[in-house]
Amino acid sequence: MVVFVISEEGKPLMPTRRFGKVRRLLKKGLARVVCRRPFTIQLLYKTTHYTQPVKVGFDTGTTMGFAIVVDNGLGGKVVEKGEIRLRRDISKLLLQRREYRRFRRYRKTPYRKPRFLNRRRPEGWLPPSVRARFEHTVRWIERLTKFLPDPEVIVEIARFDTQKLQNPDVEGEEYQKGNLCGYANVLEYLLARENGKCQLCGKGYGGNGNGWQIHHIIPRSKGGTDRPDNLALLHRKCHEKIHRNPKLMAKLKKPKLYKEPAYLNSFRLQLIKELKALLKDRVKFTYGYLTKIHRNKIGLPKTHANDAVAMTGFTNPKDINTTTIIRQVRKKKRSLHEATPRKGRTNPNTEAKRNSKNTKQVRTKDGKLWCLWDKVKIDGQVGFISGFTSGSYAYIQDINGNYIRLAGKSYKQVPLKQTILIRRNNNWVERVMVA
Repeated sequence: MVVFVISEEGKPLMPTRRFGKVRRLLKKGLARVVCRRPFTIQLLYKTTHYTQPVKVGFDTGTTMGFAIVVDNGLGGKVVEKGEIRLRRDISKLLLQRREYRRFRRYRKTPYRKPRFLNRRRPEGWLPPSVRARFEHTVRWIERLTKFLPDPEVIVEIARFDTQKLQNPDVEGEEYQKGNLCGYANVLEYLLARENGKCQLCGKGYGGNGNGWQIHHIIPRSKGGTDRPDNLALLHRKCHEKIHRNPKLMAKLKKPKLYKEPAYLNSFRLQLIKELKALLKDRVKFTYGYLTKIHRNKIGLPKTHANDAVAMTGFTNPKDINTTTIIRQVRKKKRSLHEATPRKGRTNPNTEAKRNSKNTKQVRTKDGKLWCLWDKVKIDGQVGFISGFTSGSYAYIQDINGNYIRLAGKSYKQVPLKQTILIRRNNNWVERVMVA
């Protein structure tokens, strides 16, 4: 990623991609590191304070895109672009934590006093998964602009109207009339929609104990809803057949999901308020359709990083061919709270001891320390340690979460003695990808 630079007096200067010069300045003692993410150095000698206008584009969402563009008078120059991928497992882990806590109360643990009057939700409360996404968005915008000289920030805050996405002509009282309006119940609606035929076999009413049943195409546990477009009309036997053979689900019509717009809408106003307080009049907001028009105009393919480039008004078709991928990972696990037997454990974990296969670091016989998500190199491939096995072996993933295997091997375990450590990481891993 680009290196940010500040002067001896602490004023932001132009960022640089001259990594060799940065390395020499640090080696000679003419600069020092003040921040590691984003990597920032401070010069220890007098220098001029000449800067160019800088724009930062930021595309919000679960996968966030960012771009830093310098106005050089020739249509702009992209200094850095990339994607920030947030975790998607927060809701599931909160449910897991609740289950562990409930079960823990049945074991021999210190008594916890009951709580009564601290359950009220404060003003502006957001669900934990939405709150995490909101805070990460603000934090990354602050990180990317903190060491830039008076940047202009353009953030895509699209207001999604999910009913209008399904029916562009909806207005007024029609918003109160959903898909079930005029039908006695869900079953009657599905019968009318499917003309009284099963979605799997295409036949009419079965009768004789093979009547109608309703099936969720996308289970509620995986984000599905009770909306009629997520419900399938099936015979009872066809319903049982699908549960025995989930591959038959491919024959059902998949519904359109509008989960991401709902997430963004839930904290859109709070995000605007927070960014205006942070950046004052240096922040502007745009919409998705404007981004698409400008991206198509300059001929960039659809990616989150290119969306961020298009927001800045960049017009030079010559673009850098590298994209920085930053991925959020889970640094710690709740193995201390596991009370049920799992792989490698034959008895319940009643003593709250960590499983040897579920540890955050190991030390090999040669004295080297290896930690979760260390950036390593093996067989000419660069990846990250995602877990350890018993002994001196580990699992290594690339930036996209795919396992890296040794040449000619089918198993995922990789010996640490053949691994070269590049750098330590916290709960963010980073990789520069060449287009």
